[in-house]
Amino acid sequence: MTGGPELYGFPPPEKVPDLRWLGPDYVSVLVYDLTQGLLRQDPRTSVMGVRCEGEPRLDPSVDPAGVIRAHDACFPLQVFVQDGAGRPWRLRGRWTYSGRELGTSAASITHFWRLLSADGV
Repeated sequence: MTGGPELYGFPPPEKVPDLRWLGPDYVSVLVYDLTQGLLRQDPRTSVMGVRCEGEPRLDPSVDPAGVIRAHDACFPLQVFVQDGAGRPWRLRGRWTYSGRELGTSAASITHFWRLLSADGV
């Protein structure tokens, strides 16, 4: 992401082939979705950096034929932001994608953030 936030600790896409359902560059997708969510809360927020603090937890579910049709991917993150008033913050939490009916015309992917802590830095 040229000109975007600094990114740290994310496993390269080739090391997590189970995340292909998020697209060829899951990190860009995640950072975009996370940033859009923060901007909805405060349109003047700037995301300065995102650090993946460990391996994502991957929870696939298979249908009776053995095909993965549901998949959750949970990322432990630190997100460094500057709020609209110019104050820097470190947010810690879990970003989760939930894919359902994958590989079908009814496929859907949702995401959510679970904030664990917010510290002014």
